[in-house]
Amino acid sequence: MTFSEKLNFLMDITKTTNSALSLYVSLDASYISRLRRGKRAALRDDGNLRNMAVYFARHCKEAYQKKALCDALALHPFSEDISELSDAITYWLLNVKDSESSPVEQFLGELASAQLDLVPRIYAEIDFPNKDISVFYGVEGKRQAVLFFLNEVAAAEKPQTLLLFSDEETSWMTDDPQFARQWAALMINVLAKGHQLKIIHTVSRDLDEMLSAIGQWMPLYISGSIEPYFYPKKRDGIFRNTLFIAPETAALVSGSVGNQTKRAANLLLRDPAAVKAYEEQFQNYQSLCLPLMSIYNSKDIAAYLKTLYQFESEICRTIIKTESLSLITMPETLFRQICERADLKSLQLGVRLADRRENFHSSLEIDGFTEIISLPEPRELINGNVRLALSDLLETDTVYYTPAEYISHLKSVLEHLQNCEYYHVHISEKHEREDFVIYAKEDRSVLLVKISAPPVALLIKEGNMTAAFWDYLRTLIGEKLFDRPDNTAASERIVKYIKELENTLNQH
Repeated sequence: MTFSEKLNFLMDITKTTNSALSLYVSLDASYISRLRRGKRAALRDDGNLRNMAVYFARHCKEAYQKKALCDALALHPFSEDISELSDAITYWLLNVKDSESSPVEQFLGELASAQLDLVPRIYAEIDFPNKDISVFYGVEGKRQAVLFFLNEVAAAEKPQTLLLFSDEETSWMTDDPQFARQWAALMINVLAKGHQLKIIHTVSRDLDEMLSAIGQWMPLYISGSIEPYFYPKKRDGIFRNTLFIAPETAALVSGSVGNQTKRAANLLLRDPAAVKAYEEQFQNYQSLCLPLMSIYNSKDIAAYLKTLYQFESEICRTIIKTESLSLITMPETLFRQICERADLKSLQLGVRLADRRENFHSSLEIDGFTEIISLPEPRELINGNVRLALSDLLETDTVYYTPAEYISHLKSVLEHLQNCEYYHVHISEKHEREDFVIYAKEDRSVLLVKISAPPVALLIKEGNMTAAFWDYLRTLIGEKLFDRPDNTAASERIVKYIKELENTLNQH
């Protein structure tokens, strides 16, 4: 069961409303509602989970409630002790499979593991129908028409920009593994030939479906060949359409009502006038859309750094989670020293970093900036395994801290903590290597950076996705700690760590 399913189960058997539970925990009723609908990441805040568990344990009094809880949690016998029962409920709520716990985590996994793969696949070519208009019916018909369409585009000698939009239900693309492999192979062949794609995504889908769909496209996104958009206003979702257009070749179009696609007609058109008409229809719709995300790879460093500077100029509440410590808290002299040691002087990053640090300090005078860090095991530093956070600059070289450099940087973090009211640090207990950076501005945008090769950065401004990543970071910190950060406790923890690290180094 997912976290949302477990929470719904507990609230249903105890007849608990969102507002009633909100009075017992430090969460709004609306946030609890989103948790129940799977719109927010599973809670990882032990305090809130524990309070929830105590509430449910105290409200399971009837025989049918006890039996339902026993069956769900495999409790035999049922414990009447509130403390023991709440412990069992807490463990059950925490014990959620990673694949089910959070669509954001799944998306980040897709991002971290994505590889650039534009090696053409060998496939059996199929002859495109000779008619100007061919009609295919239902789901199988759509699959056949798509294969005809992509085969014809892949065979074209002259690269063009494909125009893709569909808000129809997606089972035709996902339910048949063999077709999914064919579809993916043909799409890779299309991009390998130099074709570009413009896609209008449907953000009215559930967040899970939306993130999953974009995640599946991630290997193609990192190629830099895709330009994604979204329509920012609500649509009723009753009449749905598909427009796949290769302006120089053909168009595939269809329409349906709701999810009723079993008998829907799919038209494959090669008549130039008809293709042109649907191209104009797509462009008219695109003119009402906004970019879903901006995509940058190592070829776009100059444009990306300009975007990064603009992103950091936005003054609002900010959370950043990097693979180590963020560069904006690193002393200028230390940065130049590391660049010289690692032969990175040619990148001339110092001036850019100074500009970023100026934005950072300006924001600290007005609003909160929270950094999520993980303090590495001393042996990892001694062995030279702790990476410098160059990833948000799309730097392909990997540079590792020396222990002295890391201590110097950490002391700068400590200085900010002790002197800046609005700068906060959350120390994560996780020591897993994560190949991505999340940099979120509340209600504005989120910057996702893939660390592993090939590096790529995604700047997302769509509201639902931005909120999802913001909530994910808040959940990592914990609602209580985020709302009431304790800089003194974080400072004491860092001071203790530095002393222990220096003692360990002295023993070596």
